[in-house]
Amino acid sequence: MPRTSTLRPQYGSLPFAEQITFFRGKLNLSSERWADVWQSAHNGAFSVAGAMKDDLLNDFRRAVDAAIADGKSLNWFRREFDAIVAKHGWQHTGSAAWRSKVIFDTNMRQSYNAGRYEQLQQFDYWRYAHGDSRYPRELHLKWHDTILPKTDPWWATHFPQNGWGCKCRVYGVSQHELERRGLSVSQRPEDGSREWLDKVTGEVHKVPKGIDPGFDYTPQREVNLAKVQQLAKQKAVVYHAPERLVPSAFSTVNGVNVDSLNQVLTAMADTKSAPQVAKLAEFIKAHDIKSVFVKQAEMGLYNKGAKAIEQAVKGYLKPSHYHARYLYALRGYKTTRGFTSKGFDHVVVKVGATIKLAKVDINELRQLVPLAHEFQKRGKSEFSMSHIVRTYGEAKDHGGTIVTWLHELGHQLHYKAGGPNAPDIAGLTRYGGSNSAEWHAEHFAAWVLNRDALAAFNADIADYFDNLVAQAIANGGHRE
Repeated sequence: MPRTSTLRPQYGSLPFAEQITFFRGKLNLSSERWADVWQSAHNGAFSVAGAMKDDLLNDFRRAVDAAIADGKSLNWFRREFDAIVAKHGWQHTGSAAWRSKVIFDTNMRQSYNAGRYEQLQQFDYWRYAHGDSRYPRELHLKWHDTILPKTDPWWATHFPQNGWGCKCRVYGVSQHELERRGLSVSQRPEDGSREWLDKVTGEVHKVPKGIDPGFDYTPQREVNLAKVQQLAKQKAVVYHAPERLVPSAFSTVNGVNVDSLNQVLTAMADTKSAPQVAKLAEFIKAHDIKSVFVKQAEMGLYNKGAKAIEQAVKGYLKPSHYHARYLYALRGYKTTRGFTSKGFDHVVVKVGATIKLAKVDINELRQLVPLAHEFQKRGKSEFSMSHIVRTYGEAKDHGGTIVTWLHELGHQLHYKAGGPNAPDIAGLTRYGGSNSAEWHAEHFAAWVLNRDALAAFNADIADYFDNLVAQAIANGGHRE
C-alpha cells in the first residue's frame, strides 16, 4: 500500500556502516594465543586464540560478522559458538560461556570503537566517558570527562577499548559546544607506564598504567592496509562476507529476520524464478532498499509499542527528513498489512509474533500465480495475491508475509522506475485493478514468484516488468 500522508521533518541518526566495513576489511589470522596478534595488528586481523584451522576460524568469523551486521545478541552468539565447537571438536580454554563472551564482547566493542573513531573526526575535541563496568578501573574513572583535542597524542594509546571488558567510550565535542557549555580543555593525564613480561617470548613491553597489555592502540580502519603485507607473511587468509540477496532487514519478530528472509529467496532462486530473484536483489542493492518488519502494536502511530522501537528503527534506516515514527507507523495500521511511500527507501510489513519464514513453502508461493489466473478465468478474481495465500495456502500468514513484502517492493520499483501509468491490461486480482500503483505492486509480486505463469496469463505483462525492472535498476545511480 503506498502512503501519501504528510510527514513532519526531523533528522535521524547516521547508519553505522563504518563498524561493519572495519570488521569486514580484516584478514583471518590463526594464532595459538592472544598475544600473538599484538596491539594495532588487530585492526588488520581477525583471530581467536587457539583457533588454528582455517575452517574453524572462518566459522567464528561468520558468526561475529552476523552479530555485528545484524545486531545479534550474546545469547545467539553463544549458541553459534557451541555449534561451531561441536562441529570442529575444538578444545578451548575456559568455560564456553566465558570464552564466547570474550570473543563476542571484544569484537563487537572494538569494531564499534573503530567506527566511532571515523565518525568522531568531524569534532575538534573528544571527551572520554567511563562505561558502566561491573568492576570499574580506578584510572578509567579518573579519566572520565577528560576533554582533549582529537590530535592529542594521549588518544593514540588511550582510545577505548582499554582492556578486557572495558566499556568506556569517546564522545565528540565541537568548539561551539565547548564555548556554549562553558567547558574547558583538560590537562593531559600523566599516569606513567609499567612493564609487562611476555613469558612465552621473553619480550618486555611498556604498557600505560590503567590499560591492559595489548590494548594501547587506536582501533581504526586506516591502518588495516598498512598491516596487510605484514600479516600476509603470517599466512593470513582473506575473509569474504557471505553474499546476501537482501543485505539487511529490521524485525521485532524472531522468526522473521535477514537470515530467514534470505533463506526464502535462496530457495526461490533454486527454481525457475532464479532470474527474477537475481534482478530483485540487484534492484534492492541499486537503491539500498531496506525492509522493516513490525508487529501490529508497533505499527500504530501513537501506540506505546511504536514509541518503544523508535530509536532502534531510526538506527537502522538512513538519515531522513521525516520524524522517525512516521517511517514505520501510521493511523490506519489495523487495516493494512504493509506500506511504503515515494519518499522512502524502505518498505514496512506487519507481522504476527508467531510468524516464521522458515515455514514458507516456495512451491506453494509459486502456485499463487496460476491459481490467481484460474480464479480470473472463472470470473471470480480474488482480492489480492496476499489474500490467496492467506486463505488457501498451507503456510497462510507465513507465506503471506513474503507476498506482502514483494507487493510493497513493487511499489518501490514503480517509484524508482519513474512512476509510469499502468498499461491498459486487465489484472490478475481485484486489488491490482484498483489503480496504477496497486496494479504495479500486485503484478511485480507475481513476476518475481512465477514469471512463466504470469506470461501464460498475459505475455505483455511479463515483458513489461522485464523492462520496468531493468529501468529501475538503471536509475539506481540517479537519485532525485
